[in-house]
Amino acid sequence: MAKRVANSTLNASTIDIMNVIRQNGSYEYQNAVPPVMQATDIPKVGEIIYGTPAFANQFINALVNRIATVAVQSATFNNPYSVLKKGYLQFGESIEEIFVNIARGMVFDPEKAASREYARSIPDIRSAFHVMNWRVMYPVTIQDEDLRQAFLSIDGVQNLISKIVESVYTAAEYDEYLLIKYLLIKAVSGGKIYKDVLTSPNPDMIASEFRAFSNKLTFMTKTYNEAGVRTVTPRDRQVIFMDAKFNALFDVAVLASAFNMDKADFFGRLFLIDDWTTFDNERFEEIRKNSDGLEEVTADELNKMIGTDAIILDENWFQVYDNNNKFTEKYSASGLYWNYFYHTWKTISYSPFSNAVLFTSQGSAPVTPSYNVSSVDKDKNGNTVINFADNYTELNPNGGTTFTFIQSDKLTRDLAAVQPYGSVIIPGELASSDYALTLEVADKNGKKYKSAETAISKLTPGTVVEFTAE
Repeated sequence: MAKRVANSTLNASTIDIMNVIRQNGSYEYQNAVPPVMQATDIPKVGEIIYGTPAFANQFINALVNRIATVAVQSATFNNPYSVLKKGYLQFGESIEEIFVNIARGMVFDPEKAASREYARSIPDIRSAFHVMNWRVMYPVTIQDEDLRQAFLSIDGVQNLISKIVESVYTAAEYDEYLLIKYLLIKAVSGGKIYKDVLTSPNPDMIASEFRAFSNKLTFMTKTYNEAGVRTVTPRDRQVIFMDAKFNALFDVAVLASAFNMDKADFFGRLFLIDDWTTFDNERFEEIRKNSDGLEEVTADELNKMIGTDAIILDENWFQVYDNNNKFTEKYSASGLYWNYFYHTWKTISYSPFSNAVLFTSQGSAPVTPSYNVSSVDKDKNGNTVINFADNYTELNPNGGTTFTFIQSDKLTRDLAAVQPYGSVIIPGELASSDYALTLEVADKNGKKYKSAETAISKLTPGTVVEFTAE
């Protein structure tokens, strides 16, 4: 059975660490290496350890295997993705996930009691196997000089541990991030996740869509999982992934309310992805050459991710386990350094029985933006002010503009001003010369559209200005 490693913090001092290693050292080590009573003893005791190769080996091995390993495991098992991981598997290479569908009811009928009494009602049982598919090691080199430096300050041993831990943990954490992203890209591009097309680019409307599906997932349904089994996802099991740019559109309070959570709880359920249309294939290139556990993320799969905005999932969708985390070591006598290899083995998979919903804006934005001229006025400085009205009120019920108006370089040179919400101010001298105006707008994904060049004398109230993609 999978288990979680308790969160722990390395708060022991260099003195404490050196004394603990001595207490657990060999008989010869304890006799030759005195205890450290105060900070000034560290260099003197360190000189004994560093000057005797056998003691140096005992010290560095205990340091890495007893202390650095605990620190790395604690960091690994309690990182931002810990809620998605199911724990540590001590034995076995595969997991059998078993799902039992709900039982069917039948009408009570005493006349059929005799035939039903010993009839077998076999439950609908489904299973999926998740196999260990990630075996990777991260090398770390500790030189004699690193050990000597550790005994020259009161924080030296802690700094050495930090150096070891940071080297492997940063690498392991980044790879784990990529593995989570890998699972999502493969599932979405393979059509394994239910798709909901967002019909409005308005953040409030999108948040309402999130709320609707968050509510739907709490009811028994077979619509939102790959296996088509009847299941539910309570809110305390719901997690949401967004790319960084899409997430910037929302206020945290709005998103938290969409999931009926307070901000603190919601932060623990929100995971950001840099973007959905890129993947660091280079990072796993060497691993793919020597293993069949991972495939390359192809350009076609990334193209299928275009328009992906967010994904709501049951946290049980992720079947991610740690199978092994261990340091092994080898001392190089000719090079005067220790080579340590941090091994981390994982099972990276997902459950076909758990709910997941993809939200995409692909194909939802109007192909040809158009705006009505709502008013043409003169301001107190004699400038002409042209205001444009949004034609997409059904997409933007709270007002504002669906597309953002852009201040172009030409308008800037002509001293004309464009407000993002659709107000254009033309200097008086240009307005009197029947200035020809070209406007640009952009959708929420940054795609730009341009209008035809039009004399401002023709932009009377009610005139429709259409934009085409650049």
